[in-house]
Amino acid sequence: MIDLGSIAGLHKNRHELHAFCRGCRRWSVLDLAAMIQAGQGSRRLPVTVRCRLCGEVGELQVRPPMPRSESAGWVSPLAAEI
Repeated sequence: MIDLGSIAGLHKNRHELHAFCRGCRRWSVLDLAAMIQAGQGSRRLPVTVRCRLCGEVGELQVRPPMPRSESAGWVSPLAAEI
């Protein structure tokens, strides 16, 4: 079973936890490794986070790992000469 309900589970499975502040209208990526080192790895989602700038409670979003690719996109380049 894959655990995506805890801070440690998200980190282990290479997911990211982002928070959105409505007051500042900005996103922030939470440092899961630092949270684990601080003894918070067993905390279960949802967790309450506050914006460092305005103090408003953030809205969380779990993001899965993105595949790595060397290509610039999914469209193949056109041939230079036909």
